[in-house]
Amino acid sequence: MNKIISSLLGLGVGIMLTSAPVQAQTYDDVTLRFSLNGTDVSVEARVINKFTELVKEASGGKIKIQSFPNAQLAGGNLAKSVEIATMGTVDLACWSQSVVASLDNGLFAVLLPWVFSDYAQAEEVYNSTAGDYITKALGKHGLTYITFAHNGIKAMTNSKRLIKKPDDLKNMKIRVSGGALNMDFYSAFGADPIAMSWSEVYTALQQGTVDGHDNSLVTIKSANIQEVQKYMTISKHMYDAFLFAASTDRFAKLNKDSQELIKAKLSEAAAIVRKEFVEEESGVRKEFEAQGVEFYEFTPEDTATFKAVAQPVIDKYKVQYGEEACKAFGIK
Repeated sequence: MNKIISSLLGLGVGIMLTSAPVQAQTYDDVTLRFSLNGTDVSVEARVINKFTELVKEASGGKIKIQSFPNAQLAGGNLAKSVEIATMGTVDLACWSQSVVASLDNGLFAVLLPWVFSDYAQAEEVYNSTAGDYITKALGKHGLTYITFAHNGIKAMTNSKRLIKKPDDLKNMKIRVSGGALNMDFYSAFGADPIAMSWSEVYTALQQGTVDGHDNSLVTIKSANIQEVQKYMTISKHMYDAFLFAASTDRFAKLNKDSQELIKAKLSEAAAIVRKEFVEEESGVRKEFEAQGVEFYEFTPEDTATFKAVAQPVIDKYKVQYGEEACKAFGIK
């Protein structure tokens, strides 16, 4: 009898151990405000839209995302869009790295000419040392860095001629987004850089106010720049990324399960769009060529020739951005 009882007790213990319920994940029932500077069809918007779907499904509809494109919550002011995020006015935000670098000068380092030769190299660095640097830099300003997307490796476009040698840029009016580095870079080639907001670029190119500009092919397509620029040079002279972050204070108010889910799904969404971005870019060139756009792609020798001209500018800004940042972004 004792043996039977012992066996039953043993069986009961076994049942308790194997059938104990797994702790269910609990998510906050919340609507989070997501600020972005691009349009509702921009690369960063694509990430946010995918993230919205993923996090809604995974949370059973509890976590909802409300996005605000074109820096709406900052009155369209890009610098202000950074400020409102550091103040905790929004839950989540995205900017190009060149915009959020206003918080940490070292973040400008990635904009130095010819840092990355392709997207695979950029992803390797951002998923390691660059990511660590960004986390630290944004963390000092009340922001929790989560992930990144490609803003693109730039090509040069214009309405005059293909850019094949440094002298081809001489006296050309080139739109830049602003910043001393961009101005000094084009000035080194004898061009006339003109700072201009993105919303003005298409009309300025169409009317000849400026001769050319630079951007990734995907961004060029998004604004139909190929309609008014028939010469494009694949120079790969500059890379920029979109950085996604949360307000640290507002993020801390969510429970742990919600925080982990948001990080996981935003990172998943960004990875999906990065892959799509790279695949799309190769197709965009073929589309443009079919529309009559002429292309020239730098050879390694071309890159070396152009980089030699820009080297004094590179050396100047490497000192300004600092050794730690340059090392983090793989700049030697």
